[in-house]
Amino acid sequence: MVESKKGNHFPKSFWAANTIELVERAAFYAVASFVVIYFNEVLGMSPTFSTFLNGTLLWGVIYFLPILSGTLADKYGFKRSLSVAFVLIAFGYFIIGTVQEFWPALIKPAIGEKIDYTIPVVLGIILVGIGGSIVKPCIAGTVQKTSGKKAVLGFGIFYMVINIGSMTGRGVSYFTRINMGIPAIFTYVATIFALIGLFIVIFIYKEPEYVSDGKKDDQRVKKKTLAQAIAGIFIVLKNKKFVFFLIVMGFFWFIYVQIYNLIPLFLRFVDPEAPVEIYTLINPVMIVLFQLLITNLTKKWTSLKSIMIGILVTTLGMLVNILPVILFTDIAKKISFMGIAIPLAGIFILLSLASMAIGEMMASPRQFEYIGAIAPKGEEGLYLGYANLPIAFGTIIGSPIGGAMFEYFILTPHKKGQPTNPVTMWLIVAFMGVLSMIGLAIYDKYLGRSKNKG
Repeated sequence: MVESKKGNHFPKSFWAANTIELVERAAFYAVASFVVIYFNEVLGMSPTFSTFLNGTLLWGVIYFLPILSGTLADKYGFKRSLSVAFVLIAFGYFIIGTVQEFWPALIKPAIGEKIDYTIPVVLGIILVGIGGSIVKPCIAGTVQKTSGKKAVLGFGIFYMVINIGSMTGRGVSYFTRINMGIPAIFTYVATIFALIGLFIVIFIYKEPEYVSDGKKDDQRVKKKTLAQAIAGIFIVLKNKKFVFFLIVMGFFWFIYVQIYNLIPLFLRFVDPEAPVEIYTLINPVMIVLFQLLITNLTKKWTSLKSIMIGILVTTLGMLVNILPVILFTDIAKKISFMGIAIPLAGIFILLSLASMAIGEMMASPRQFEYIGAIAPKGEEGLYLGYANLPIAFGTIIGSPIGGAMFEYFILTPHKKGQPTNPVTMWLIVAFMGVLSMIGLAIYDKYLGRSKNKG
């Protein structure tokens, strides 16, 4: 039976989908700020390898695979696909959190032998990554199908829910971690949130059976086969101009992903007890409080102008981290900040994260609008399906580079008793924003279909 809407209200499937998104994001962000810390400090992996596993593998799968997983979800149905996804996610988090308990018993290492946790950790990451890549198109598809002519409001609610989930996950994670340790945020918090998502899918969520106007992105909605989805990749990637745009935007996301890779490593270097999830909580709080204001202030800007200014603000936000090194001799010295003892470097990192959140609010939503404007006529929907590729590119490359820079500029000289060099490290990261802005200017002037579009 086709689900119907009553009056101007969103149907139950819309709210069920948003609730599912909330708990999935709560699970993800409960551990996001401590993934590299867990791999590095608890499991003994190097910073470079830890950031590779977190960024290149986990984020890479989550943001690249929806191109194919979305097609499979259309084929087998959202409800069935979501059920499988949350089983994978729950198992993945549980494996990662309990790896110190079961893996030594399986491999039986010699006394004193260092245990390599790579195999089970990679397995857990792949399960979480595949599951997350399935959730994304299913929930976004449900929101699109059930929003009717209120798609702008529907996706506005959806974006708000993502950040509420982020805040919820980080909050629960903090209290669990300080009482039970880092592994517990994987074993209990993330796993339980994933199981709640599975419960909602099985007992509450209903398959959306209609598209309000029969169209999506000005095209008739048609299910694609897996072969068509794969063919679409080649169609898009053959467009060298569009690939250039994706790479240029990837430089912006190179900066953003350091929030979950380089910045946690640096924070724990400055303050071994740093509550990283509380620091990074400023990102979703800023978005929940100010997204509507930022949207209203920038609504008359072209999408390209909004993106470029957003990248500029993000770049300047990253440069804020240079200031404590220039202004103070001891960046680890703790002072009272709102009644809490916090290192000087930590205060500037909070300002940096707040600035980056403002930049994200300006650039990220308008990226989709600009892609729709520059896509070939009649292929807007196809190209918008690849709008998350810059995030994949940025994190696949940026995460391990962030880890390698931390080792080269901070960890290695510190171990040798030599001065560390955070200024150069932050300058390199910020330079990626400069490259992104230059690339966008070149694209718009020489490669775009029309300077006035978007």
